[in-house]
Amino acid sequence: MDILVLPEMAFTGYVFKDLQEIMPFLEDSETGPSVLWAKRQAVRLTCFVIVGYPQKTDQHNYNSICCVNPEGKLVYTYQKAFLYETDENWAMEGPGFVSTHIKGLGKTGFGICMDLNPYQFKSDFYACEFANFHLNEQSEIILCSMAWLKSKNNQVSSTIQYWATRLLPLYHEAVPGKHTIFVACNRVGSERGSEFAGGSCVLDITDDHITILDSLERNIGVLLVEV
Repeated sequence: MDILVLPEMAFTGYVFKDLQEIMPFLEDSETGPSVLWAKRQAVRLTCFVIVGYPQKTDQHNYNSICCVNPEGKLVYTYQKAFLYETDENWAMEGPGFVSTHIKGLGKTGFGICMDLNPYQFKSDFYACEFANFHLNEQSEIILCSMAWLKSKNNQVSSTIQYWATRLLPLYHEAVPGKHTIFVACNRVGSERGSEFAGGSCVLDITDDHITILDSLERNIGVLLVEV
C-alpha cells in the first residue's frame, strides 16, 4: 500500500455548534492525537497517511488534513479553503487550494469536502474553482478527505456522479494521454441529525474518460485500489 486516506475530521467528529464546543478537540499540527496516529501508521505500514482533523495555530483554527510520509514525517498540512456552514462556527478559511510536489507521490493536490463545491454556494456553478486550479497546476493525484452529506435522492451513485461533474474541467481540457487520479474518502453514519453519504471512491480522469476504478457503498469498509 502506498497511500492511506481517512475522512475529514476522522477521529473527532464533524458537527460542532460553536468554537467553545470544539475547543477541547483542536490539535497542534505536529503533536495532536490525529497527526501522531498518522505518523505511527505511516511508519507501521510504510506508506503515506492522510487524516483530517481540527487544527489550532497561534492565531486561527482550521479544518485541516495532514500528509505524513512513510518515514513518519509530516510533509504537508492543508487547510480547507471553502468552508461549509458547519465549519464557519469555528474555523477560518485556509489560504487557498494547493498543489505541491511530494517526493514519492509527484504533483499532489489536496482537498476537503466543500472545496469541490462553488464558493459558499454563491459562485458560478460552472466556474469549478477546485478542478480548474488543479488543471492549471497539472496535479497528478488529488487526495480528498470528506464528511459529505447524504443527498435527497439517497443514492451513493449520485454523490460520486456529482463529484465527477465538479471535476469535469480535468476531463474536458486535459492534455491528451494525461491521467489525473482523484481519491475521495468520505465518512458514513450519522451525527447530530446529519447523515453522511459514503461513496468513497477512486477516479481516473483523462481527456478520454472519467473512470470509477472502485468505490464503496454507504458502509464502513476499506477500499483498496491499484492505479
